[in-house]
Amino acid sequence: RSLQSPPRRKHIKVISHTALLEFKLGDAERGRSVFEGILQSYPKRVDLWNVYLDQEVKLGDVPRARSLFERVTSLALPAKRMKSLFKKYLEFEAEHGDDEHEEHVKAKAMEFAEANL
Repeated sequence: RSLQSPPRRKHIKVISHTALLEFKLGDAERGRSVFEGILQSYPKRVDLWNVYLDQEVKLGDVPRARSLFERVTSLALPAKRMKSLFKKYLEFEAEHGDDEHEEHVKAKAMEFAEANL
């Protein structure tokens, strides 16, 4: 019903805000479901990935956040966008992981860089 009023171009924004509210005030699992649905339709929207990743990191579920980072860094995105994602992933591992995980992220970033030169 909430999607009938705004123009079609704003539907994603409304849905992502709904998911964000679910994470913050409701059930995180419902928020995940909404984000997964959006990302299934728009997998190259890095802004949506960033919001989703931020929410998972805030919840503190390190394995789930790490799994999401692995998913997004395995997508075929432009180098500029991947750079920001790898940077965010490395910062996450520096704070929540260990040296082994940090090295894994660095190796994955180097692999991406070599494949896309």
